[in-house]
Amino acid sequence: MPRYRITITSKDREAMLDLVRKYKIQVFDHGIRFSKAEGHSVDAVAEPVDIERLQKAGYNVQQHEDVDKLGKARQQEVGRGDRYKQPGPR
Repeated sequence: MPRYRITITSKDREAMLDLVRKYKIQVFDHGIRFSKAEGHSVDAVAEPVDIERLQKAGYNVQQHEDVDKLGKARQQEVGRGDRYKQPGPR
């Protein structure tokens, strides 16, 4: 099942604390940001089932990239072999 990086926003600070306590959401760095216009927000990783559950509970959830798919793509960028190995005698 895919996992997505998401941004979760709510006007209620206690609801934000429930993300970890009640919904067991994997929140990045446990830092809640606040702005008067949008309210409280955090970044997290969640599966589609969790995203739907949060939306039904009244959270505003903005879905970003599939973290597993992106991670696999980035692994293809990693070089092969030992780049520090000295070439042998010819």
